Amino acid sequence: MVADVKAKLFIWTEARTRSTAIMRCLSNRQDVQAFFEPYFYVAVSGKPEDRLNNYFLENGLVEEISSLSKKFIYDAIEESHRDNHVVVKDFAATINKDYSLIPKDACNVILIRHPGATGPSLQKMVNEKMRLAAEKLGEDQASGKMMNGNEAMLDLYRYLKKNERQVVVIDSNDLTIKPEEVIKYICRLSGLPYNSSMLSWKALSSNDYPQNWWMSKSLLQLLENCTAVLDLSKSTGFHGKSDPLEFDMSSLPPKSLELYKKKLDSYKKLLENKQIFD
Repeated sequence: MVADVKAKLFIWTEARTRSTAIMRCLSNRQDVQAFFEPYFYVAVSGKPEDRLNNYFLENGLVEEISSLSKKFIYDAIEESHRDNHVVVKDFAATINKDYSLIPKDACNVILIRHPGATGPSLQKMVNEKMRLAAEKLGEDQASGKMMNGNEAMLDLYRYLKKNERQVVVIDSNDLTIKPEEVIKYICRLSGLPYNSSMLSWKALSSNDYPQNWWMSKSLLQLLENCTAVLDLSKSTGFHGKSDPLEFDMSSLPPKSLELYKKKLDSYKKLLENKQIFD
């Protein structure tokens, strides 16, 4: 890639895939403007016509921000890209198949993790109010009223491949085993200059966040209701353990088991297309 061309990198994922760590890493440069889950916050608290559900509003987890829209986010990303490398992390399900929100010149990384790991991790991070909203969301996903995260990522992957757009699937387990190799690959693919200092970063105070991150007020409200703030502030690198190969889901209630099976099916199809790191 030509040296003066700025990277435009999108990380598409679902909750609890180690995506915050990869975001901290890739944005650990002064010439990067990062956007942390911007379309998710439009989907749960933004302009009514752009909102996907009211679960978070109804449970008092966020306040409505009527000026926050999909167009506002798209324009902000494009404007920032004029002078900076741009890294965006978001949930594939929250764009609701509106693929016009993805710039044609973007490099897209689909970050996956086994649903046997993401489900229990999500349960541990939320309080009771957050759990009620998550359960309602899960019920709609299980019934097909709303896409689950892996299904949305699979549909997005197929769309991008069909339209000959730049896309790669990364298994988050590889981040814990071979972080340097994975990050070098993503940087090379996207045109983001790599530096070994990106692999470690400073811990933040509990109410702080990186200064080059765009974050909605909605996020700060949500952080008060879950332990995800620990992921954001306390991490200093890729220190987690890799996930086991098999998970025992026999104790799941019927609705949760139904959703798990759907997520697992989409995950396995994505896994077949993941980037291999020797």
